[in-house]
Amino acid sequence: MRIVFFILGIVSCLPAAAQQPLVRYGFKYDTVSIRSGETFSNSIWIENSSNTEVLLFQTNFAASVKGMLNLPDSIRLQGREKKWYPLKYFADRRTVHSNFQRFLIMLAPLQKDVTVQNAAFFTTHLQQIQGLVVDTDEPEIYLSQLSRQTSVPVRCYNNGLVPVSFHLDLSNIPEGLEFGGDINELTLAPGQQQTIVFTATNKLRNRTASDFLVLIRALDKAGNQLAIKNLRMMSMSSDKRLGLNQLSFSQSPPNTIGMRYLSVNQGLSAYQFQGNGSFFLPDSQQLRYRINADYITSPVQKGLNIYDTYIDYQSRKWGLRAGTIYDLLDFNLNGRGLKAGFKTSANRSLTFYGVENNYLLYNSLHYRPQGQGYTFAIAYQDQTSSVKNKSLTLLQSSNTWSHINTSLLSGSITIPVGKSTYIGAEAGYSLLHIKNADARSGVAGGLKIVHSNGRFRSYSYNYYSSPYYGGLKRGLLQLDNNMALDFGRNNTLFAAIRLLNNNPRLLYYFGNEYLSAASRYGNSTYEIGYGTRSGSWNIAFRPYYFTQYIQLQEKNENWKSASLRGKINLGYAYATHTFFLEADNGYTFQNTSQRPQAPFLSSRVNTSYKGQVLGFSAFAQLNSYYLTDALALDLERPKYTFLSLGPTAGFAVFQQRVSVNVGVTYNYSGYNHSSNYAVNGNLRWHLKNNWAVTADMLYGINVQPMAYNVTQGSGTSYDPGDPSLPYRYNSRQIRVGIEKSFHNQRELQERKLELFFYADLNTNGRYDEGEPTAPGVQVRIDGTMAVTNRKGLVKFTGEKNKSYSVSILNNKNWSLLNSPEIVLTKNSRLEVALVKTELLTGKLVYVADKYADAPPPPAGIRVKAISKNGAVFMTLINEQGLFHLYLPEDQYLLSVDAGALGFTMLQENKMVQIRQQQQETVELKYTYRARKVEITQFN
Repeated sequence: MRIVFFILGIVSCLPAAAQQPLVRYGFKYDTVSIRSGETFSNSIWIENSSNTEVLLFQTNFAASVKGMLNLPDSIRLQGREKKWYPLKYFADRRTVHSNFQRFLIMLAPLQKDVTVQNAAFFTTHLQQIQGLVVDTDEPEIYLSQLSRQTSVPVRCYNNGLVPVSFHLDLSNIPEGLEFGGDINELTLAPGQQQTIVFTATNKLRNRTASDFLVLIRALDKAGNQLAIKNLRMMSMSSDKRLGLNQLSFSQSPPNTIGMRYLSVNQGLSAYQFQGNGSFFLPDSQQLRYRINADYITSPVQKGLNIYDTYIDYQSRKWGLRAGTIYDLLDFNLNGRGLKAGFKTSANRSLTFYGVENNYLLYNSLHYRPQGQGYTFAIAYQDQTSSVKNKSLTLLQSSNTWSHINTSLLSGSITIPVGKSTYIGAEAGYSLLHIKNADARSGVAGGLKIVHSNGRFRSYSYNYYSSPYYGGLKRGLLQLDNNMALDFGRNNTLFAAIRLLNNNPRLLYYFGNEYLSAASRYGNSTYEIGYGTRSGSWNIAFRPYYFTQYIQLQEKNENWKSASLRGKINLGYAYATHTFFLEADNGYTFQNTSQRPQAPFLSSRVNTSYKGQVLGFSAFAQLNSYYLTDALALDLERPKYTFLSLGPTAGFAVFQQRVSVNVGVTYNYSGYNHSSNYAVNGNLRWHLKNNWAVTADMLYGINVQPMAYNVTQGSGTSYDPGDPSLPYRYNSRQIRVGIEKSFHNQRELQERKLELFFYADLNTNGRYDEGEPTAPGVQVRIDGTMAVTNRKGLVKFTGEKNKSYSVSILNNKNWSLLNSPEIVLTKNSRLEVALVKTELLTGKLVYVADKYADAPPPPAGIRVKAISKNGAVFMTLINEQGLFHLYLPEDQYLLSVDAGALGFTMLQENKMVQIRQQQQETVELKYTYRARKVEITQFN
């Protein structure tokens, strides 16, 4: 009995919960597929089940997302009445902020005694997710001859509709070039921009200066490529080794060793042994190694050099590296020694350095290496995230070559101060003990403020260091302030003020008058600009005011210049084709160097194209741009001209086993009439059992009709009396080698996926004999693009046990018969059926009815096309009553699902025949009857 009363008590307490609300509402479609930049529609029904009139309004929370067609401010429903309302939105960043997003509607009554359903929602699925843009201010970056390093600001911009999480990966980095900077995971909101500054250092102390082509990629957590940028790193030198986007040995697969023979001009040759490896051990342990050794033979001397060689062990709590050590701690730490690190937590670490300032690990050539001495350092780092971190470095260095002992304390901190703003600060203090001179103290400090809130973004970096500061940026005043305002979907206004004043001391130890003059250099830039994006094109125009100055201490002169300039940037990226053009033209109205005499016009043009096989790059400068150009000119020949042209080609043959890269370069320097012709190439032949044969070749001819000397501030001067200066010479380098890789696919957890694309003529989903292959189809898997070869084949390397979906770009009217998905558990081959499609255009035509209401826009009505074999294709009608469908050749039955909105089709089904190279247009007639009108006739 007690149980019965207990149950009755519970039931009596729940009548309100079980009672149905008097007003209910919902959406016609629970899920709507959308695309960026297009409209999408849905319909909501609202039903009043009571007998009395109700008045409803939409709550402020749900009304925050504005559409092109919204609910009325107030909704009046009579008793037992049900109404339909169309809704329409535009898929932009103000509306869409997630790949899968809920659109919520909440209605409330004005009457207190009316119960209304709590909420209703539908979900949108973003089908077309635009990616990330990674760019740099300049297509080429110059490494300083003095410090052999430079800062590389990389701008990352999310031009899509949803937040993007990624990290930057730098590859194709040749041996000797090191990068330091933030590579942690970043998240950018739609329209947000962030600048990441890397520091590039050239470690090739005793080698010919080189040009490098570095590949900057933005990768998501799964390793999918979201964006890519090629950056050319150039060393300022008179002796250049021409580069050709060659993969360095350090980028070979882990656990690879190689033996090579190098032959250079004048009998110089070397035997090279190189190796690198990475072993993953249990409990998150890792063991890495690298070996680089050259045995040099020449008529003068023979000997062994070992450099860039180390062994590195890392565990969860600590790590140890012995051998070559290089790092950037606001100081160019580079040498041989030990590096020990201790991880106090997941984000905090303490690292100890003990290094002898000698890049060569072993040297038997019996010459005194540069930069001997010792460096000891302690570095603490707390890297919680890219916008919340701090570091502290204490360093002591003695340099017996420059006779300078450096004591340095520096640190930095970055903290968020709001949801869209963070502040970073850095500071340093140093004490230099100089031989036969008084001790010099130095200070440095910098402040960075980054703000991004919706359409407005700003970046401010301001730094100062005194002339005797012992850190990397000595004697530098740098102000970099810029802001950007987005309006519309693809248009941006931006402005910038930049100031650079470089005035370091102690340069006289290097004994180079040219560098001493060029280092006391400064400039300022005041810029405004406008950029727009249209499809695959990016266009920007940047007018700016540019001033420069140089202090010439030996001549006690100060040179100044002022210019009005304009820069046009044009970029195109589509599938495997990328094109870039930058034209910078200006008018210089002040130039106190008189080389050339103001006023004059000057121009710098930089362009490049990269395709799947062919590429081309060109650079031209007419007249002086930098004031330092005048240091190479004299008053009799005051015109600075430079031209560089370089076509390239890269391809693979014999089923990708042999890869070849070839390039030709021509350089012309007009101020001394010198020309350089060069051809270079490399070949890699993959053999069985992970063996490979490699070959590299470079041949160049330099032609200079007369011998010139360059003197600080005096420009070029002809010196015919010095026969030791050649006017024509050639250079040659040939290197051949063999490699062996010890890795296997199971260790790398990678699998091969081969896709075969063919024209499915009978649309049966199977490859039949006689059906042609589909070459030149652009295939995309997880953001990676490839193009089928002449046999219709394309190959991908993917992660084991990961699911991949295949899509194509609808070029040449190809369309996938089905959307294949595959879980890559083993090396696989998949046949993909393609069908030719043609465009079907349709229009809804309204036929007026005498007693019908005026129709609302027909946006959101679904059109369905069913082929003979049952394949279904669907689309939505836009606000103008138009729809478009790409359909394979077949006969289709068209139908329109419009009854729930009050639309009545006058012909429910219509047969349409789709034929090759024939675009069809159909008209579907309808009327609108929201209310039923009965007519009674009396006789």
